[in-house]
Amino acid sequence: MAIEEDTESCGSRATDSIAQTNPGHRQKLEVYHEVLRRIQELNYEEANLPGFDDQLWLHFNRLPARYTLDVNVDRAEDVLMHKRLLHLAEDPANQPAFDVRLVQVKMFDVLI
Repeated sequence: MAIEEDTESCGSRATDSIAQTNPGHRQKLEVYHEVLRRIQELNYEEANLPGFDDQLWLHFNRLPARYTLDVNVDRAEDVLMHKRLLHLAEDPANQPAFDVRLVQVKMFDVLI
């Protein structure tokens, strides 16, 4: 008996049926759909490439379900950056792969 790897498109019936029986997979699928929607809404060039939705699903599917707990769908572009970094890191010549961005932190005075 052969075991099939779950690499089907997220819109397939097989993946949808797995999502119904596996809560972690269901959450992964929900976050994937929301991130895809936001990336398309923000009109990122990558979103217009053929097969982008499948590549994004493969990114989510290769990572554990707990990855979706850390994904901030309001910053869907972070998923694109993470996807690019993982792709770069596949080549040992690019390791370590990293990205830097400016983060502003508001400090509050605390009175004790």
